[in-house]
Amino acid sequence: MTTLAPSLEALIRQLPKAELHLHLEGSIQPELALSLARKHGVSLPGALEGLEGLRRRYRYGSFEDFLSLYLAISECLVVAGDFTAIAVDLARALAAQNVRYAEVTVTPMTHVARGVPGEVVLEGLAEGRARALREHGVELAWVFDIVRNLTQQAEPTLALALRGREQGVIGLGLSGPEQAEWPREHYASIFARARDGGLHSLPHSGEFCGPEGIWDSLRWLGAERLGHGVRCLEERALVEHLVEHRIPLEVCPSSNTALHVCPSFEQHPLPRLMEAGLAVSLASDDPPLFSTTLTDEYLRCAAAFHWTEATVLSLASAAVEHSFLPEPRKRELLTTQRTVAERLRTGG
Repeated sequence: MTTLAPSLEALIRQLPKAELHLHLEGSIQPELALSLARKHGVSLPGALEGLEGLRRRYRYGSFEDFLSLYLAISECLVVAGDFTAIAVDLARALAAQNVRYAEVTVTPMTHVARGVPGEVVLEGLAEGRARALREHGVELAWVFDIVRNLTQQAEPTLALALRGREQGVIGLGLSGPEQAEWPREHYASIFARARDGGLHSLPHSGEFCGPEGIWDSLRWLGAERLGHGVRCLEERALVEHLVEHRIPLEVCPSSNTALHVCPSFEQHPLPRLMEAGLAVSLASDDPPLFSTTLTDEYLRCAAAFHWTEATVLSLASAAVEHSFLPEPRKRELLTTQRTVAERLRTGG
């Protein structure tokens, strides 16, 4: 990849940022995962060989390989303090990258199905969110996620999400297998009730399956933003619709490469998405599981796609604009971004 100019790298590292596609359970660093596993007597893949043995499992031949590790790590979350610990540790990692705000996906029924009470999940997240802001200056918001092939979990996920609005839950998501046997139409009433309750519709779509899945997310779920969405390019009419209606995409290049959505980082469709006029922002998805961070995503993309400082600032600003921060906070963060960029440009 191209070596970045020092000024461009400095901008990427110092720019205040927002991230919109980030899974809490997938953000647990291996050191913390191993500590929680030992605390609760959970067996993690490769962990008998210690930290490096666990790290070696962070390579995937398929989505199923990735999901197996993701679920194994999730089993380490048992009490409210565990959820607090991973939220605070995530905030620490985000603060080190100058990420000021993140909309973080949580899959609560993964834990409730194992016997963790929903109130324990909410309690831990609420304390973690408060400490994230107090200790690290990072504002976290939660998106509660339904796993598509676990249809029985949809109603309780919605109920818990609505109860969690005061704890920072802002949206409802849908992830998991995109196969036709779990149609998005099945979740239409769930998402309609979520929107009526003030939650935003933020489903994954257009990652492993093509345009029809994205159309269904728009048609049945009222999607306001799309997790991934990269396969929209396969249909011109869909691209035109997304551009016209300014439906943003949360694009995660390292994730897409690791899970074989695209053959290599350099062949990722992000440049074509941007050239088509689509609203996009960068995200890291599951940072330690894909050996990345949000800062790394900017650095890698800037090198691979020959970005300018203006492009970086535009992408960083887009993430703020596409977020569900209150408007005064959006304006404040956008102003801070411009101030930092101008200071670096003038050497002030």
